[in-house]
Amino acid sequence: MNIAINEILLSAALCLVIIVVLTPVAIRLGLEDKPCQRKIHDGHIPLIGGIAIYLAIAVLLVVLPEPRVNRETLSFLAAGGLLVATGVIDDRFQLNVRLRMFVEAVAASIMIFGADLWISNLGNLLGFGEVYMPFWIAYPFSLIAVFGIINAFNMIDGMDGLAGGVALVAIATLLAFAHISPVVSSLAPLVLGGLAAFLVCNLQILPFMPKIFLGDAGSKLVGLTLVWFLISIAHGGGQNQGGIMPVTALYIVGLPLFDMVATTIRRGRRRISPFQPDRTHIHHILQGIGFSKRATIVSVLGLALSINLLGVVFSLTQLPEAIQFVAFFALYFIYSRITGRLLQIGEHDSARALQGEIRTSLK
Repeated sequence: MNIAINEILLSAALCLVIIVVLTPVAIRLGLEDKPCQRKIHDGHIPLIGGIAIYLAIAVLLVVLPEPRVNRETLSFLAAGGLLVATGVIDDRFQLNVRLRMFVEAVAASIMIFGADLWISNLGNLLGFGEVYMPFWIAYPFSLIAVFGIINAFNMIDGMDGLAGGVALVAIATLLAFAHISPVVSSLAPLVLGGLAAFLVCNLQILPFMPKIFLGDAGSKLVGLTLVWFLISIAHGGGQNQGGIMPVTALYIVGLPLFDMVATTIRRGRRRISPFQPDRTHIHHILQGIGFSKRATIVSVLGLALSINLLGVVFSLTQLPEAIQFVAFFALYFIYSRITGRLLQIGEHDSARALQGEIRTSLK
């Protein structure tokens, strides 16, 4: 545990140094997030969170005394580096959706073929025995899972501290199972340190540090990291090694998945593209009914942690996987109904406020 804490602190310190170095470079290159109708913030904010976290992890993997560079960590750096590089280009020049999807599929394939990590066992989800998949089914299923979690974190990254905080909570939860997977033991403390450093800057905890955003590079790196850890702990090279139950992985990323699915369904009902931004995410909904920024992030992180811990409790008590699976869908149903109702209340209040402003202006 002392080693893990030292590694977290070292990673955080290095990441802070990298952020200070990269900030003027990002400003010079125009790698900044600019305020607009959908993005309300003060000034132009450098989009370097993902680059800084990735570089801190890569450097420490090489320089730390214990040998950590192996096939799986190299595959992680390759896949993560591909997403970060593409994300940086996308942050600066706005890439085509299909190209982004293709890059994510390549990153997932690096994980599958480079690190021998894929989803082959879904567990006893239906109560009739373990559900195993042959590789020709497991490969596209794993691609979809990686794509889904990467984009779930990309979609929830719409407010200071949100995606980074949710990821920090999820990885901290997984740290309890890190001993099951050598790669998670090696990487998790470094990722936690990098995320902590990012949040220090993003939330301006240290006012003398520059404010930064994750950017697409960061949110997608975070998503890839989590799905990598989950598969490594639950499956370990295509075979369940007695780690967490596969269904527990759903709870660890429960809130981002809930938010992505609910938002996508709402967009479908409105006949707009699932990739088109709107203001129907959980953080938008809470702010729409009057929550402050601080209350919103505390509420979202509290909900994410609650779902994570529920999954851990289910796993530790060996609750039948079929029951856990049904409970997960029940939780989503409750989440969808409550957030849908809150969205209606927020939209109704906004419409009434707008009508009031129009009447006032006409007087």
